[in-house]
Amino acid sequence: MNNIQVALVGQPNCGKSTIFNMLTNIKQHIANYPGVTIDKKSGSFNYNESKIEVIDLPGTYSFSSYSVEEKITRDYILNKDTDIIINTVDASNLRRNLYLTMQLLDMHKPMIIAFNMIDVAKQNGLEFDLKKLQKLTNAKIIETVASKKQGLDEIKESIVEVKKSQLSHISNALHYKELQKYIDLIKELIDNKSLTLSKHYISVKLFENDAQIIEYLKQNSNNAKQILDYLEKLKEEFKEKFNISCEQYIVKTRYEKADEFLKACSINTKKNERTFSDKIDSIVLNKYLALPILASIIFTLYQLSIVYGYELTTITWPILSWLKTTVVSFFPQENIDSIPYITQFAIWMMNSINALLNYLPIFFILFFLLAILEDVGYMPRMAFILDRLFVKFGLHGESTLPLVLSGIFAGGCAVPGVMATKGMNDKKAQMATMLTIPLMNCLAKIPFFTLILAAFFQADMALMMFLISTVTIFVALSVSKVLTLTVLKAHETTPFIMELPSYHIPTLRGIFIKVFDRIWLYLKKIVTIVAAVAVVLFVLIQFPGISKEKKEELDNKSKNMQSIFYKKIQTNKYYSHLDEKDELKAFINFYNTYRSKRMNTTSKEKAKEIDSKYKDINPYFFLFTKPKRDKEARKINRAFKKLLKTRKALFRETKDEKVENSALGSMGKFFVPLTQYAGFDWKINVAFLSSFAARESSVATLGALYESNKEDPRSNSIASSSSYTPLGAVAIIIFMALTPPCIATMIMIKVQTNSYRWMFFALSYPMVLGLISAVFIFQVGSFLNLSGVEAMVYFYIFVLSITMLLSLIPNYKKENYV
Repeated sequence: MNNIQVALVGQPNCGKSTIFNMLTNIKQHIANYPGVTIDKKSGSFNYNESKIEVIDLPGTYSFSSYSVEEKITRDYILNKDTDIIINTVDASNLRRNLYLTMQLLDMHKPMIIAFNMIDVAKQNGLEFDLKKLQKLTNAKIIETVASKKQGLDEIKESIVEVKKSQLSHISNALHYKELQKYIDLIKELIDNKSLTLSKHYISVKLFENDAQIIEYLKQNSNNAKQILDYLEKLKEEFKEKFNISCEQYIVKTRYEKADEFLKACSINTKKNERTFSDKIDSIVLNKYLALPILASIIFTLYQLSIVYGYELTTITWPILSWLKTTVVSFFPQENIDSIPYITQFAIWMMNSINALLNYLPIFFILFFLLAILEDVGYMPRMAFILDRLFVKFGLHGESTLPLVLSGIFAGGCAVPGVMATKGMNDKKAQMATMLTIPLMNCLAKIPFFTLILAAFFQADMALMMFLISTVTIFVALSVSKVLTLTVLKAHETTPFIMELPSYHIPTLRGIFIKVFDRIWLYLKKIVTIVAAVAVVLFVLIQFPGISKEKKEELDNKSKNMQSIFYKKIQTNKYYSHLDEKDELKAFINFYNTYRSKRMNTTSKEKAKEIDSKYKDINPYFFLFTKPKRDKEARKINRAFKKLLKTRKALFRETKDEKVENSALGSMGKFFVPLTQYAGFDWKINVAFLSSFAARESSVATLGALYESNKEDPRSNSIASSSSYTPLGAVAIIIFMALTPPCIATMIMIKVQTNSYRWMFFALSYPMVLGLISAVFIFQVGSFLNLSGVEAMVYFYIFVLSITMLLSLIPNYKKENYV
């Protein structure tokens, strides 16, 4: 069987990935290119006794080395054993796409041109003479409509055909006129035996002053100095003679050749008519309607994914709860007065993992809707609308999607937000976006805000939530401005190319492939990381443990608890079924397991089935659990419930003592000399420390540390503590709002930047900013005797004023032009 390696190349939004999915079906592998975070997609299929491997290279507009994507695509084609290039072009926007085609022709590699979206082009009135274009380019040309699988068999046949006669499909179409004789002079000096690249391509790129090719020549040619010296003389001679630099002339020639091909091979029969996309854009991009439409789309996105997605967790959570119960059942059962460490560990790990798995319905809907917006073609338009605002603060339109995903208003997630920055071409804006994402209102922060607001600001919850969710936007814009003027100043700014592709009808298959790719990356990169962090936190909380004196005190309480229980039932006729400790232990685990099963059941038939099962397991234990009219069994049930209540309080006391004396608790106390100026005690410090594993942990920790004796679980808040006032609550909220999100996001920043330095910077600066803001609010508010709402309003006005002032400072631009 012959092996053929194909590189799939094209500009963004040309349908390249759809063709890749069409060819490879589900036989795909996704990884990262070495040293960078750009997705590397590869797939394969068999055809006519040939195994064909397809590499879906990152979408790129050119090979001018502006971005990582451009360098990866060019280097892969040149340095790997690429047999054939499939250049996917958008037939409805051919002139722009042909510029990349011109650069591919220079590489002197066998090529197939997939004329994609031919149906859209014909709807726009475009007609093509593809036979003539095939003759001019010397490349095999196939008409395709990837979304409908049209042209699939033709592409497969062409790959095998081109492989058999590779030399006949290498193009010499691009002739550089006046510059060509200078290119030929350099070609004569190049020793082709020592170089793997074509002499023509090396020569052209040398005249373009391509840094990578110059370095390649130095490393691989013995006469590199001679060539480069002669090159400079020729470049000066050409510029003096024709009054244009070689670089500019090459670009000009490519565009002229693209126009020549376009005029020779295409006719627009609807030249003066507006296209379907133009008609939609007249509404979507209308200066009065653009922002309201964008706001409604974002609102709908959140409504469907966050609100309805969260409702779906009522379906998935019982499944996850069952999973937890099932896994924990394989570990040693609970004792009467303690839980084995290994079982505690299993419960802790399942809680940590389930907290993330519970978000899958939200992510599925969110990724599904985003895939639709991407495939339809609205995402570039969203960037276009917001670019005017963002550019004042060192960001631009490409920052839109990452910030929206992260919770620019409320309810996002920082992890997919950071992941989304990898598609940004402007590296300064990419870094600024990535470093301000921790300031967004991720979904996990919302329960924390709700808890504090319900405890201290019930009458003003709507106003406070509005102020919280919008002040972070102004803070993020201000931080971005400062970063781009200071630590990011040296980063290059590349030209922002705003492309508005034609609108397309997405395919369900393409959408689901994107959705499952993203969910798989979420599960693979995040769940494993959080699981590792959960292990560390478990150890930090468990050790060094409680003191010997406290242990004796708790043991006495446990003995007293059991003694009271046995005293109440010692005259009961069923006493013999519980008179041994092993029997009481067995009943506790029977009762807890049964209650867990019933709580996760909504069907009456299933409930009856569970009752029957547990009645068969132990009829007496089942009778004590559901005594009905049996008076003696009801007495045991009442006494047992009191024992469980006392046991629960005993476990809580043990846990509180363990947390306070733990390594994590010691860390909380360690920071008190610093955080006391913001009004924080060690308990709130512990809650914040635990939240770095997952923000949801902060709510659970607060509930455990400030748990009251009331039965209403909503009373488990710091409102029960006299240590805090509404002013202190505002300081807590602002600290939470401005501190970095979970450790998973920090790890994702490390993955995206490939730098621990940037990861620690993203971790540290929000904490410093959050602490300074919290201290400022608490100290100034205390001095001026402000209420919590007043302090929040004044802080809001202060931040807004700073943001407006910073917008007046011009941006520093270090542009990267070739």
